[in-house]
Amino acid sequence: MSPALPARLLVVLPPEENAFSLLDTALAMAERLERELVALLVEDRRLLASAALPFTRIVSRTGAAEREFDVAATERMLRVVAERARHRLTEVARRRSVRWRFETTRELEAVTLGEGDVLAVATASTSWVEEPPARLPCPVLLMGRAGGPLVLVHRGGRAAADLARELARHTQLPLVVLAGDESAAAEARAVLGEGARIQTCPIGESGPLGERLRALAPGLVLLDACEDGTVWRAAVEAVRAAATRPPG
Repeated sequence: MSPALPARLLVVLPPEENAFSLLDTALAMAERLERELVALLVEDRRLLASAALPFTRIVSRTGAAEREFDVAATERMLRVVAERARHRLTEVARRRSVRWRFETTRELEAVTLGEGDVLAVATASTSWVEEPPARLPCPVLLMGRAGGPLVLVHRGGRAAADLARELARHTQLPLVVLAGDESAAAEARAVLGEGARIQTCPIGESGPLGERLRALAPGLVLLDACEDGTVWRAAVEAVRAAATRPPG
């Protein structure tokens, strides 16, 4: 088994049911990589903080009724969402030969991560992934729609290129590398071969990087663990934009 492959695939989900469909993709990926899947449902701390305010109310879509929105009710709602996510994972996992676990957490920073792990983040939520999680020792895979290419944002390091190659091979997705400079491009070419699709792009500038990513309409974007907020936001916006495009 290749040492470039992740020890675990940890999939981070917001407490939103529209993100649960990505569990199918994550399980298929974990199966092909022969790794354990750890599904992490991250409770929204801002939601709980809002529920603690005395003036917060839930208003119906029609505006005809409203009810109190307190911490106890919010925690009950989060438990229901967690149970539905667990049920969805159980049902889908029956068709896959993959080890899996389901956990809930209020802080992603509290989850123990290793350098060999890959943290996969569902980008369906509109707010909770706006900034990169702190202190990540492992690569991050931003997940959007099915069918788009896998894009590696590459600043250098053979390990990132090795991982991208293995992910592309096992997921059978086309791989595009956006290298920060000619040195990073040469490094990626040494790993991926002369026929690899490698482009240079000023990664530190959000405008050019965002435009290039949006043009590629990626389904997955692989980021190194040390990427900054500028790169993170550009990648998240591109994955979300691709997910809203009509098919074809």
